[in-house]
Amino acid sequence: MIKLKELLELRNMVYAESVRPKDEKRMSRKLELWDENLVLPRVTPPENDSSLTLKEVKFLASVEPNPKFAESNDDVVESFMELIEKNSLDISRKDIKKIVKESVKFIMDLKYHYNRPRPYQIAEFYDIDLNGTTLDSMKTPSYPSGHAVQGYLIGEYLAHKDPTNGEEYIGKGNDIAESRIIAKAHYPSDREYGRKIAKVLFRGMKKWFHK
Repeated sequence: MIKLKELLELRNMVYAESVRPKDEKRMSRKLELWDENLVLPRVTPPENDSSLTLKEVKFLASVEPNPKFAESNDDVVESFMELIEKNSLDISRKDIKKIVKESVKFIMDLKYHYNRPRPYQIAEFYDIDLNGTTLDSMKTPSYPSGHAVQGYLIGEYLAHKDPTNGEEYIGKGNDIAESRIIAKAHYPSDREYGRKIAKVLFRGMKKWFHK
């Protein structure tokens, strides 16, 4: 039986006690693609000690590991560049990197606002073996999934630029978001919040970049 003290520790658990210097720089980045005051939806994640979070952790534990799939979708820029080059789309690596770099500001602001523990942290409390894939991109708070935000956002952007091959770009965005579940890097609710953020970022992107 879990003791009250342990429950309080679980409830108050956060990913990190402070913001990494690297992430502080990301959060102070100047923007060109978006208005600095763009309002994003705030959706509080399930509490650490809630039945919903435990259900998500158990679900992740049941997901079949696929390190190759997780690793191949970890680099968002390169994942999309393969499709861009295959379809001879006139979009440069620099353009995609710009979307990634600037969107990170919003993502980091939200991540440290909620400071949600990663699934492995909650799983350790319950002594659940996730059997996840360790990636270098898992060194920030969990919520929302930054890969989901960027995957959905860039997929939508490229589909707008190249409607003929739109399903491919949307599909790649879905793969990137799903790869974070396969890696056990994120809860499903991290991914879903990422989807919401991506929609707002796409609509809020400066019109000159949509042309």
